[in-house]
Amino acid sequence: MNRFLAPLSKITEWEPPIPRQHLYAILMLAGFSVASVTLLPSPTELLANNPISVNSEDLSADAALADIPAADTEYVTVPDHELLGNEANLVDGLDDDTAPEPQWLDYQVKGDDNLSVIFNTLNLPAKTLHKLLEVDIQNSLIRLKINQKLSFLIDQNNVLQQLAIPLDGDRRVLFARQGDTYVSKIDGNVQQSSDDDSSDTVSKPVQVASTATPAKAVNAAEKETTKKPVAKPSRVIKGKIAGAFVVSARNSGLSNNQIHRIANMFRGRIDFRRDLHKGDGFRVLFDKPHNDDAKILAVTFTISGRDISAYRNADGQFYDESASNFSGGGTFMRYPIPSQRRVSSGFSPNRRNPVTGRVQPHNGTDFSVRVGTPVLATGDGVIVKATSHRDMGRYVVIRHGGKYTTVYMHMSKLLVKPGQKIKQGQKIGLSGNTGRSTGPHLHYEFRINNRPVNAMRVDLPMNEGMGGKAKRQFLAKVREYKRLMNQAG
Repeated sequence: MNRFLAPLSKITEWEPPIPRQHLYAILMLAGFSVASVTLLPSPTELLANNPISVNSEDLSADAALADIPAADTEYVTVPDHELLGNEANLVDGLDDDTAPEPQWLDYQVKGDDNLSVIFNTLNLPAKTLHKLLEVDIQNSLIRLKINQKLSFLIDQNNVLQQLAIPLDGDRRVLFARQGDTYVSKIDGNVQQSSDDDSSDTVSKPVQVASTATPAKAVNAAEKETTKKPVAKPSRVIKGKIAGAFVVSARNSGLSNNQIHRIANMFRGRIDFRRDLHKGDGFRVLFDKPHNDDAKILAVTFTISGRDISAYRNADGQFYDESASNFSGGGTFMRYPIPSQRRVSSGFSPNRRNPVTGRVQPHNGTDFSVRVGTPVLATGDGVIVKATSHRDMGRYVVIRHGGKYTTVYMHMSKLLVKPGQKIKQGQKIGLSGNTGRSTGPHLHYEFRINNRPVNAMRVDLPMNEGMGGKAKRQFLAKVREYKRLMNQAG
């Protein structure tokens, strides 16, 4: 027994190199560490039982992603003339100084929105917001409600021309641009209907008392009867394709602005460079005898014997013969990749380049994916570009219905060709690391009226149709439109 106790007696006599209190503290900490590692569950088990919820809407310009650059993000902003090339315009032959009319863009307020987020999402400058706040006498901008709809009228230079915020009934707060500033007022939100009868009324000439003698009056009447009668302007303009669509449309009497409207209406459904051939025809119905101010009610293209038509409804939108929304652009997927959705760099109009220190907008969303990941079309449309670029690498541009365009950059392989019609979810290429890029990723842009917006937050279009009484009324209107167009021959 003394043999076993002898070593212990030596331990009690041993003097440690540090004070005994410090030694005991170190031993206690080591014991607690071993116990925690042994007894507590691992991080994997914790996340499995209590997953952390991730809000996909947090991929906004205000998120930390926008300010912290990722290693696989390119720092380049490509001008439209390089991105689209000759495809920048829907149709060839329009004058360069023919600017398209400003287009309305609707936005529905979300629960986590604020004014800065909304304007960043729509790629509008912060200084524009400041100017609006200065004239917001109704405080309508700081009293926004969830699901409230805001309507922005933005021109081709990304300048906000008008902002409409609905109030109760038919009233709305309207901000309008005047010079370099804005004014606000309460305006009636009465939507002009397209089925008014103003075009069917015939203005009567004003009777003016004549001071001429009877003989002179007779001579004047005889001269008047010898004049060649002037042809009355028609409500229907029709034409045949005999070369470029713009030339044929102009020869029929359509103005440049009207050609723009028609091209935008049928974008994604008709490729005006490839689908139209000699002998194809078109007919356009207006709400009154044709002039530059006449409103388009219906358009029909006859391509290889097949009709493609769009008809205006009372809500100002165009629908096809089955009452499906024609100008809505169809439906879209939020993400262009099948599963993994890790965003390495979000949309930001004011992203700072960490190399140069300059502020350069990032017009898209970057997904960090492995080379070879399938890239999917987010909506139905027509391939307008599928080529290579020194900065964008291998990239694809899809023109969808209505006012929508999507862009996919830095791919390793392209699986589509220009002019090809594709469906939502169709594989258009494989992700890569081509062009000006520092790591494998996919750069994705969502554009409205050729303006990049935040694809992760913007309201995606829904292909809603009509039903019930509204559909019956619309179909009756379509029959009347067809009758008027057929009467023109």
